Amino acid sequence: MKMLVVCSDFPYPADHGGRVDTWGRIKVLAELGWKIHLVVCGKQMPSDADMKVVYRYVEDIKLCERRSKLVDLLYVIPMQVQSRNVLRYVNIDEDYDYVLLEGDYVYPILSNPHINHNNVILRVHNDEAVYFKALARSTKNRIHKLYYHMESWKFKTLQKRMIQKVDKYLFISNKEFEIFQSLHPATKSLFLPPPVTRDAFLANTFQSKNVIFIGSLFMPNNREAIEWYLAHIHPLMLKETDYKFIIAGNSRKQSLSWLESYDMTNVVVHDTPESLDDIYSSGYLFVNPMRNGAGVKLKTIEAIQNGLPVISTSIGYEGTGLVHNKHIMVADKPEEFYHSMKQLFDNPAQAQALLESSQKYIRNHYDHKKVLTGYINSLNVSVQMEQVL
Repeated sequence: MKMLVVCSDFPYPADHGGRVDTWGRIKVLAELGWKIHLVVCGKQMPSDADMKVVYRYVEDIKLCERRSKLVDLLYVIPMQVQSRNVLRYVNIDEDYDYVLLEGDYVYPILSNPHINHNNVILRVHNDEAVYFKALARSTKNRIHKLYYHMESWKFKTLQKRMIQKVDKYLFISNKEFEIFQSLHPATKSLFLPPPVTRDAFLANTFQSKNVIFIGSLFMPNNREAIEWYLAHIHPLMLKETDYKFIIAGNSRKQSLSWLESYDMTNVVVHDTPESLDDIYSSGYLFVNPMRNGAGVKLKTIEAIQNGLPVISTSIGYEGTGLVHNKHIMVADKPEEFYHSMKQLFDNPAQAQALLESSQKYIRNHYDHKKVLTGYINSLNVSVQMEQVL
């Protein structure tokens, strides 16, 4: 079996949510014996070292450069999509059993004459219309706000076009899957949880008092989350002996001067760290104070796998299937968020129980290989029945 995977970003290194999901799926497909060819249309070209790693799992890689122009704003197609228009002309010189689109951004590949729409599967990372509207709420920059609102409207229009060309969908968010399935029951859609990235989940000794947040520092919704925490929670937590707030993520070389508006006492910032392992292992718990977003916040799932119980806002855990007070603690108001943190700090046994329960849930429900195999087998059965009829 042979599959073409089309990405809007090179999947390795898996240093943010979208890459984590895509890279994990590529490795799962390779383990299942699929021959994988990769087409990537992104802004940044991968290094030779990163290419070498990916070639361990895929047979062929085609790279094309994303070309953003100011005139792209004038198209009815979202700029994130229009800037990848070169995908229409990529030389697809082989036949594939399936073509897996990693998100809406690679929509132009559907206009490539060598792509058979009957074989196309769309991995839905976010409801992009909802996601860009959330980004508009997060940013304080008026120009960015206008751009995000425009993209949101354009993605809503694009989704109507997409449904006419693609009838196979794999949702990362259970919530978004259920909404879509109710609106389009005839499609072959399924909730495919993000891949578990660790063979063995990590434990926690709960010796430190470090609170961890890991997320892309260039994204306005992550910045908004950090600012909310620094403004409302951090001053209260400073009363805790040995408490530290540790922030880590890729800034894409953008300035972090916005942090200077807050009390940075006992705050440690790791800008674009090479590895997150030591940061996770140093933590007592993970916070996800996001106020806006869409899809599944993979930072929550990654934290649990890496041995950290999680306290989150409702936005930070939606679509995961995790249950408040059983797998995770959820709070949207500052005083509730603080009291949840204080509760886990004062009760390491409760923090341990929460971690163990959440890790058990992910082991039992996030079997990417099993769900993906079952989905593809169901598609193959449908094809065979159509051929018989």
